Amino acid sequence: MSEFKDFPKDFLRRSIDNVRSYTGEFEVTNIINNCLGLIIIPKEHLIDGLPEYFFDGHDTSYTIRRSNIKFESSSDYSLKNIVRHMRNGLAHGRIEQRTADGKIAGLRIFDQPTKDTPENFSLELTIDELIDFSIELSKYFLKD
Repeated sequence: MSEFKDFPKDFLRRSIDNVRSYTGEFEVTNIINNCLGLIIIPKEHLIDGLPEYFFDGHDTSYTIRRSNIKFESSSDYSLKNIVRHMRNGLAHGRIEQRTADGKIAGLRIFDQPTKDTPENFSLELTIDELIDFSIELSKYFLKD
């Protein structure tokens, strides 16, 4: 196992390779594991470098449609805020599967201030949307 020369960029590259090359039985598990890193690492190490992007309902530069995002009290549809809430939901295991014909077709990621309070954010994604978003977010940081 080779060392990281430039963590987190090396981590992002390796995770993208894992998502693209995995062919085993537990594809969605692999995708979730790698996407955890592809979203959490940029949020924790690189968030200040994110562009001022807002999900406006028309542009899909980051592969997520605004209609997939639900807020209870906020209307901050900035990329930074979405990444922050996704990171919180993923890191705290606030993930629900969506199935079709006995297979995992998508995920619902949600956030809430504490486990005893109502959720304040949710995002519904197909598996392909989660992959595409995670890779697109990470590729932004891999530009040189």
